[in-house]
Amino acid sequence: MTGRRVRWARRRALACVVGLALGLAPEVRATVPAVDMTEVRRLAREPVEAIFSGAPVGRVSDQDYRKVVHDSPRPVVVIFYANQDEKSRNLATLARYLALEFSQVITFYGYRVTGGASVERQALGTLQRQYGVRQVPATLFYDNDRGKIELEKADYSVPTLAEYRTPSLLFWKTYHQAIRDYIQKSILD
Repeated sequence: MTGRRVRWARRRALACVVGLALGLAPEVRATVPAVDMTEVRRLAREPVEAIFSGAPVGRVSDQDYRKVVHDSPRPVVVIFYANQDEKSRNLATLARYLALEFSQVITFYGYRVTGGASVERQALGTLQRQYGVRQVPATLFYDNDRGKIELEKADYSVPTLAEYRTPSLLFWKTYHQAIRDYIQKSILD
């Protein structure tokens, strides 16, 4: 299967999970950890750096990306963000809640692309060449423990899933549940 087909299949699977979560939203509310939407809305007005402060979200840069992400024995989630961008702030609130819940088994990192709200075309080109990131914000999921099972593969630098959608605050809880389900079923299997 080609890389393009694999990415398409993963995106389709995630879209199915989100659709299922939307359909089952009333039934799954009891299993979702308590989320105070007033706090989520308050956080979403802050810069991403402020949202991540106090949460188990480390920082990663070009200099240490390979060491801390690819060489990690645990699954890793990397959030590429623009510090003042609205979509990045919404994504950061989601990442904060997921990091607080899953930090014992998954490592979360934030990659600051810019301190402002927009990303320069040259910086985006560099991100695409180095990490395959086509737009900001972006989330890359690395299932680093699969090397223990598939010993014949040599390179695990390609993320298991690249996600570019960001939750609007209107559907934030549903998106939160869908990503939780994905993490539990696909990464923590």
